[in-house]
Parts: sequence; structure tokens; C-alpha cells
Amino acid sequence: MRKLLIFLTTLFVYVNNIIAKDIIMADFSKNKINIDVGFNGAKLLFFGVIDDEGDVVVSVTGPRESIKVRKKKRKLGLWINTDFKTFYDVPSYYFVASTKPLDQLNANEALRINQIGIKNIRFEGAEEEAKKDRDLWKSGIIDTMIKLGRYTPEQGSINISNQRLFKTELNFSSEIIDGAYIVDTLLIKEGNVIAVKRSFINVSKYGLGEKIYTMATEKGLIYGILAVFFALVFGFTVNETIRRFNA
Repeated sequence: MRKLLIFLTTLFVYVNNIIAKDIIMADFSKNKINIDVGFNGAKLLFFGVIDDEGDVVVSVTGPRESIKVRKKKRKLGLWINTDFKTFYDVPSYYFVASTKPLDQLNANEALRINQIGIKNIRFEGAEEEAKKDRDLWKSGIIDTMIKLGRYTPEQGSINISNQRLFKTELNFSSEIIDGAYIVDTLLIKEGNVIAVKRSFINVSKYGLGEKIYTMATEKGLIYGILAVFFALVFGFTVNETIRRFNA
């Protein structure tokens, strides 16, 4: 009986993947972003074809990481850390685009299950807290990510031509980190997800930026000494230049 259930489950997943591939096809103008010194962000064109009617939703999720959140209180005129919580599996980046506003898709349950929309992102950690308190900690993470430019609160738009061809622009700020970014494309019809397509974007450090990052993480002491040395040299050079100019 158990073998039969495993076989049926495997068959269902296989058939579902075939159907999804037939219904949605999607690709990038390019699926790689190189981060170098002076990187100011990037824009990628994402386009595809759907073989059924419905609304298209595209979400981009960056590499997940652990984040320690601190709570500050004002005591004796000073702001001090009074408590902290560690959250795990936190997306380092999040962006979503859709053919219409998410709250107009009539698919709240499907969006929640697939973590579509900032409010539906799930974090691990601080489970011992009451839901109200945990939600406050989670809101703090989201607000910080928005300020850093890693989460985009505004929903992007997706254009559909001839009821089949769709395209959208994916925007990445200069604050993104390297790693694999997951791009999920969903076709939603009558409140249900009828097809899913997963793609990936590879973000990597490149050139001088990669060398600096490698030295900073693997040879921290040497990096610190060199940073101080070059700062002193730069300061001396500027000061000497000004002195001679005013002489």
C-alpha cells in the first residue's frame, strides 16, 4: 500500500510538472548579474508565454539568511538594546509583479501558501513569543529590508499581449547580495494556481569587488591593516596637497 501511495504521488508530481511546462514558458534577457565596484543595481527583462487564461504573478526571492533583530528602549536619555531575537530563513530580497493588484485576484489562500506578497513571507524563529509580539519583530525586519532597498513594497506590473505573451521588468537595487535568486511564475485562475514555473538568477561578485570581499571575509586582519594604511596615506596626500596649494 505504501509503495502504491509513493508511486501515485510521484506520478502526480511528474504529470503536474508536464502540464505546468506546457501552460507556462518563461525566460530572461539574461539570468546573471555581476556585482563589481560601483555596482548601482540592475534591471532584467522577464518574458514568457501562457497557454491558458488567467492572471500571471511573478515573485523574486533572494538567498535566505539568519538575521538578529534588536529591540531598543530609551533609558536615562540613552537608547540601549534591551532584547534581541534571531530569525532564520529570511529572504535577503523580495519583489513581486502581477497583471493586477494581488488583493484583486481573489486568491488569498493560494497567495499565502506560495508566500506571494510581503505580508505572506514566512520566517522561522521567536516561536516562543505570542503571535502579536512575533508579528512586531517580523514587521521590524520587513521595515528594515524596505529601507535597505532589498524589499520592494510597490507591486510591479506585468503586461500581457494577445492574451498569451507576457513581460515584466525585474529591478535589483545596489544592496543585493550574491547567491541564487528564485523566480516563481504562477498562473492563477478563479482563485487557484493552475501552473507554476520556477527559474533562477545567479548573482555573483566580480572583478575587484570579489577580491575585496574575499580578503575581508577570509583575511580580516590583513584587510583591516591595509584599510587603515590606505586611509592614512589618502589623508596625508590630501592634507599635503591642500598645504602646498595654500602655500
